[in-house]
Amino acid sequence: MFQRRLGFALLVLTLLTFIQGGVAIWAIDGARQKVELGRLSSDLHTGFMAFSDAKNRLRTWLVDAQNNPSPDLDQRDFLLQEMRSDLQQLHTDSDRLAERTTQTNEQVTALIEERRAALVTFDKLFQALETTALALSPTLATEQFEQVDGQSLQVVLADALARERTLLAQQRSDADRSMQQLIMLAVLATITLTLTILAVFWYFARALRRPIYELVMGAKAFQRGELTHRLDENMRDEFGRVAARMNLMADELSQHRQAEQDRQQHLEDLVEVRTRELEQALASLRQLGKQRQQLLEDISHELRTPTTSIRGEAEITLRQSVRSEPEYRQALQRIASDAAHLADVISDLLTMARSDMVEWQVQRHPLDPSVPLRDAIGQASTLGRLRNITLHSEQLTTATVLGDAQRLQQIYGILLDNAVQYSFTGGTVTITATIEERQGKHVWELCVYDQGIGLEGQDAQRLFERGYRGVQACSHRPDGQGVGLAIAMLLTRLHGGQLWLEPVTEGGCVARLQLPVHTLEAAPEE
Repeated sequence: MFQRRLGFALLVLTLLTFIQGGVAIWAIDGARQKVELGRLSSDLHTGFMAFSDAKNRLRTWLVDAQNNPSPDLDQRDFLLQEMRSDLQQLHTDSDRLAERTTQTNEQVTALIEERRAALVTFDKLFQALETTALALSPTLATEQFEQVDGQSLQVVLADALARERTLLAQQRSDADRSMQQLIMLAVLATITLTLTILAVFWYFARALRRPIYELVMGAKAFQRGELTHRLDENMRDEFGRVAARMNLMADELSQHRQAEQDRQQHLEDLVEVRTRELEQALASLRQLGKQRQQLLEDISHELRTPTTSIRGEAEITLRQSVRSEPEYRQALQRIASDAAHLADVISDLLTMARSDMVEWQVQRHPLDPSVPLRDAIGQASTLGRLRNITLHSEQLTTATVLGDAQRLQQIYGILLDNAVQYSFTGGTVTITATIEERQGKHVWELCVYDQGIGLEGQDAQRLFERGYRGVQACSHRPDGQGVGLAIAMLLTRLHGGQLWLEPVTEGGCVARLQLPVHTLEAAPEE
């Protein structure tokens, strides 16, 4: 559509250019014809003057020939030839001028006829003069040069010259008018062509402004990455097709971008998943390392108490030189009991090591918590005798709780071991077990009093953190691990109880363990 309009505009401009060229050629040809007519008129005027001059020179020669016995015949022949040539040229120019002159004016026709008549008169004059000059007639009269057939040559020549001057002036006027017309036509054609070009330029500028603006804005939008931008496809020309192709290109680019974003998002998701898996694996490795460390600490702590008890019982038995058989049996029974307890602890630790578990397994059954307490007191007494520390149990109230006897004995052993380890030499550890009422419920409460280093600051809360030891504890006992109370707190929570430490005004501290009572009566011993 737009291509056809552009082609039509170019065709119109080409036609106007050809028309302008044709008009210019026509005007130039008309002016050229007027100029040629003027030149012919000027040549006729000059020819008449030359013929008159040659006639006068021939007359002078004839006059000289009458007085000269030997005249110059070559000059005569030259003058006759010149006059003949002038007459022939006058006839030729007259015929050409008559042919090219448009005989639409009676005055012009009359002038042409008068010229022809004058040329006939000059022909007769030339014939008479030629005959006389060739014969060298001595009777040459002056009238022969002045009159022909009763006509005055001077008048005829003057009329011819006046006529040619008139025609020359008219031809010059026509030539000037033709030149003015040529100039006017050239100006009008130039103005028309210029206006046409301006009109075509304005039309196409106005027609191209909106589609070009749309294309430029669309290209800028695509450059900015706005692939949702769409060009107007309603333009019914080549720009509409270009807009449609650009919109298709934007759709394809948008699809490619979306596919690229999807692939990038998929890769990011994969990286995130792999990163999360690696983080989880790293956390698992760290947790596993921490579990291994905790396991080693638990093994170290749990094995220390029964082995110390066994070694202490054996050392005490060996110190006395002579003992009765019941005393040896009693000592061996305590060693056997501690060895059995040690075997159970080792079995639990091996189970934990094989299953990568850090949680203690608790099997809760109805039992009397004072029964494993007496066993724990027996083990701790051996350690106390080694350190010259007395264990004294004032009141051990019985009841029934839901718990694991072995795990409860571990809790008791940790509390009693800490009381003995952190007491001063010669001190006393007091153990009491009573039934208390807390918030409308009965609890079995174990209190372990010592006369040791006591508590300071925030130690009462942080001592249950794994690996934490107070400044006084590190100074009193450098070889501690700081895991006993953490294990005791874990096992207490598995039994649904509570455990905490309190400072004592007289010095030392008290460890309080509370277990929920199932029934107030003591459960039968297994």
